[in-house]
Amino acid sequence: MNNIRHLSPFARRSFLLFSAFLSTPAIADHLGPSGFGGGGGASVFSPETLDEGHWAAGFRVTYTRPEQRSDAELAALAGQHVHAHNTDYNLNASLGVAYGITHHLTVSAELPYVRRDDLREGTHAHSGSVAVNGVEELGSVAGIGDMNLLAKYRVTEGMGPSFALIAGLKLPTGSTHKKSLDGERLETEHQPGTGSWDPIFGASASAPLGAVTLTASALYQLSTKGAQDTRLGNRLQGGLALSHRFGERAHDHAESQNHHHGDELDEHHERPHSSWDAFVELAGEWEGRQEVGGVTEDASGGKWAWIAPGLRFNAGSGWSASASLAVPFWQEIRASHPNNKYRFVMSLGRAF
Repeated sequence: MNNIRHLSPFARRSFLLFSAFLSTPAIADHLGPSGFGGGGGASVFSPETLDEGHWAAGFRVTYTRPEQRSDAELAALAGQHVHAHNTDYNLNASLGVAYGITHHLTVSAELPYVRRDDLREGTHAHSGSVAVNGVEELGSVAGIGDMNLLAKYRVTEGMGPSFALIAGLKLPTGSTHKKSLDGERLETEHQPGTGSWDPIFGASASAPLGAVTLTASALYQLSTKGAQDTRLGNRLQGGLALSHRFGERAHDHAESQNHHHGDELDEHHERPHSSWDAFVELAGEWEGRQEVGGVTEDASGGKWAWIAPGLRFNAGSGWSASASLAVPFWQEIRASHPNNKYRFVMSLGRAF
């Protein structure tokens, strides 16, 4: 990002931190992979990396509110052999760390805590020759989720357009043995974890456009077979974001074309500066159908797109905070999952 290079190095690391552990929306009950790096929007992340030898720690909360379906709607779908469900809300609270191995390579790890409140699912059974459709109260589900490990390699140098490659792995650290209110083991899609090892890859790019910066990013998660012979659908998520910087610039505008060069000297002689960023993103997610026992569930998966305005504050002292609200403007989610109503994300972090 062009205007990031006019900040002090410590403020710059604070700016890079804010999205070190970006959440992403979910069609199913599991969030997709997370990106990291400054700039962009709530789920669109920039190609920037941390300085060599520096690290950051962060905390974020993602609150997703699905559209509510009545018991009658869930029962009617069960009569069509669609095991549809609903929750009051989905909450994802995660802790993460990121470290700059070199000026071009940053690695991160993020561990989430997942809660799904008041899970309900349609049921279909037979009483003699009569079909009986109903709704089962499964209760609230909470626990540690699956850890994401990601590496970002920034290919470009200088203050112009930037580009980076992403690779990583989702580890099966989450619980897969949570039970419903009647003591039965929940399906894998409702568990905090998946039991699968999923590779992740993607890319990010940014370019200055006068007073604003345009950022684009995309991540793809290849799902493998996990707990209970279940393979959740693959995921593709990405988008575009425009961001604008508000705040005082450092006095020295003649930094090197490699913005990492001279950081050690600058940290002693350049006064830290704080800044605000306003951003808006247009983004989307596609999720493939899941398989259980080798059988594809046709009513699972889907796609949706949203607009998300937001603000972030980048303190010269190294602290960073952001908030955004994502509202869908188009969605085509298959019947087993409800549509998304909105998603709210807050994050807080510290760069070192």
